[in-house]
Amino acid sequence: SKLNVLKMPRDLAAARMRRGGVADEDIEALKADKAHAMRLAKLAASASARSAAPAPPGKGGAPPPKPAAQSAPADVVKYRAMEAFKSAELSFEKGATVFVVGTPGGDGMVQGVVGGKAGKVDFSKLKKITPELLEAERKQREKDIEEARVEEEKALREEMEQMKLSGPAKGGDTPAPVAGQAKSAEQVAYEEELERKFEEERKSLLEEEEKLKAEAARIEAMLAALDED
Repeated sequence: SKLNVLKMPRDLAAARMRRGGVADEDIEALKADKAHAMRLAKLAASASARSAAPAPPGKGGAPPPKPAAQSAPADVVKYRAMEAFKSAELSFEKGATVFVVGTPGGDGMVQGVVGGKAGKVDFSKLKKITPELLEAERKQREKDIEEARVEEEKALREEMEQMKLSGPAKGGDTPAPVAGQAKSAEQVAYEEELERKFEEERKSLLEEEEKLKAEAARIEAMLAALDED
């Protein structure tokens, strides 16, 4: 009779193995947020220059002075949200990338752009994104990916061992072997097939792990490249 081989999951526990990932569309959204923040910085510099210009002289007075030079736009720097934040203007979850315009005011609030929206953000909830931080985040992603692969492999092994105990003809006439009793040829063939299937799936898990680790490195590079755009 046909072997009731182990039915391994085909998605390789993708949801658990992709913890902490950033998709390409997220990178595009971050680029848009940075562009939005830079526009705000330029508008603020332009408004500051207009407000600093002296009033025009009265009739018959001295000639008007040269226009005041426009100050350079405030720096736009990317930060990591260390806590969730919500206000009437915007909200974000822990781990979000926030583009900060300028420096915080006396109230500890700073202009930020995240998720396509701009508003005041509690600066104390943010941490500057540095190459060291990106490297640490990438290493954490790799650790999460590896742990998820180990968990999945353990679950597959446990499932396989349970199927060995059930025997090749679960619910049929051929019972599973009793401890100390010689295994039937059918049982031996069944267990060999289970082991072969397990090794196939284990290899797939390892390949997926390497693929996701490479993706983690690519994410780190893309986030670092935001400073160059």
